[in-house]
Amino acid sequence: MRYDSHKKSMLKSVVWRILGIIVLATVTYSFTKHWIQTGTITFIHHGIFLIVFYLHERAWAKCGWKIKYYLKAFTYEIVLGNLILGTITYLVTGDVKQMTAVTLTYIGLKLIMYPIYDHLWSRRKVVYAYVVADLLHVGHLIHLERAKRQGNYLIVGVLTTEATMEKKPMPIMSFDDRCALIGALKCVDEVIPQKTYSPLDNVRKLKPSVLMESTSHLEQPANDYVESYGGRIVTSPYFKEQSSTKIKDKIKSTQK
Repeated sequence: MRYDSHKKSMLKSVVWRILGIIVLATVTYSFTKHWIQTGTITFIHHGIFLIVFYLHERAWAKCGWKIKYYLKAFTYEIVLGNLILGTITYLVTGDVKQMTAVTLTYIGLKLIMYPIYDHLWSRRKVVYAYVVADLLHVGHLIHLERAKRQGNYLIVGVLTTEATMEKKPMPIMSFDDRCALIGALKCVDEVIPQKTYSPLDNVRKLKPSVLMESTSHLEQPANDYVESYGGRIVTSPYFKEQSSTKIKDKIKSTQK
């Protein structure tokens, strides 16, 4: 599985800051009725948190816990938010009541917003492609790189030996070796077994936004299923000169 990139964490931080500036300025002015204090608190707080948010995102980037959205909201808003915003507000206003009102109101609103915001950024547009990958070649790479451009999460089904033999000879390479090679490609986010030559079973489980097909084997049942729930079929051309079968035939001919 690939984790959030530094670029994505930075973009999330900038967008979150814009939302935060609007909310904090509104909350602060509603209690202080003072534009200078409002501007000072908002500017200092969000200047500091532009960095804090990014560092916080990187700290949580590799966490796979199901409740991580809520834990992130707790550490970010309740622990860091209360401490930093409360300190800034008190230093600017000198008023404990205003500090408490601004901090609790702002943090309460952000606690509601943060899990929703984080979840929206984590939504995946899944693309499903499938290969045998017995003798990995540039045709596979072109096909899978094109597949990744159709979404943001590429799952590749590697046909098991039994699935391959439904229509082709037994693969030379083992299933585990073929999975390892496909999983090593940068464009691939996840590798799963495909236990039938048709991708239909995996497509039913995954319901990908996009199903990648090749002109060498257009799979009608799976295509119809994907289109039935609004998914797309994207077709890659068949690279005749980069066929695994053709490469193996060339190897055999050189040994005669």
